[in-house]
Amino acid sequence: MTSTPLLDELAPRSRDRLLARSVERVLAPGDLLHMAGDQPERVHLIEAGVLKLTARDAEGEETIVGLALPGETVGEIAALDGTGHPTDCSAATRSRVAGLDAGLFLEVLRSDPAGALALARMLAGRLRWCSEAAMERAASEVPARLAGRLLDLARMMGDASGSGIDVEMPLAQADLGRLAGMCRESACKTLRTFRRDGLVDYRGRKLRILRPDALEHIRCAGRYRSGRAERA
Repeated sequence: MTSTPLLDELAPRSRDRLLARSVERVLAPGDLLHMAGDQPERVHLIEAGVLKLTARDAEGEETIVGLALPGETVGEIAALDGTGHPTDCSAATRSRVAGLDAGLFLEVLRSDPAGALALARMLAGRLRWCSEAAMERAASEVPARLAGRLLDLARMMGDASGSGIDVEMPLAQADLGRLAGMCRESACKTLRTFRRDGLVDYRGRKLRILRPDALEHIRCAGRYRSGRAERA
């Protein structure tokens, strides 16, 4: 199994116990791993690919509240508090996960402080990212929302090349809109505007951010203008 922050921090005996009872699963894009409300049987460790965490409102509209990347886990919240999963979880890209028995996962963490701390760091990072994204969806203007999400994706999975950043996008434009809190049409229109202005270029799922500084300016300016409008 690929080295991950959680596995690297576990004592060898703890790691071997978990992996001895793990079940590997390969997911095609769109395959569902679990639904909100399902009871936790396994905590899944992502070995490859990107998973999306989604929530639906009363009308069935879907919002992507977060992404889970290689080396991270999903399903740990339900295992920790003993309730159902808070979100749906499905594959954004072709993915490979290792299912860890939820009860054994908790047992190992109780006896392995370093592993528990590694999990806490991962959850803290995801919570911070989700909180910032939610704040921007609620307060920022549409271009600022999309600029923020593109910069986040570049930070998480981009490759710097010269003055730009190359990103193999894990999401279709409709999902990118859901991540930024906008409809597909708005996401497509804003992306075209960014390309027209020389900030990005893209072909299919391959995106190159040409002016990360300009996207950061749009992101910050959108927050500032929205904040001033609220105070007024």
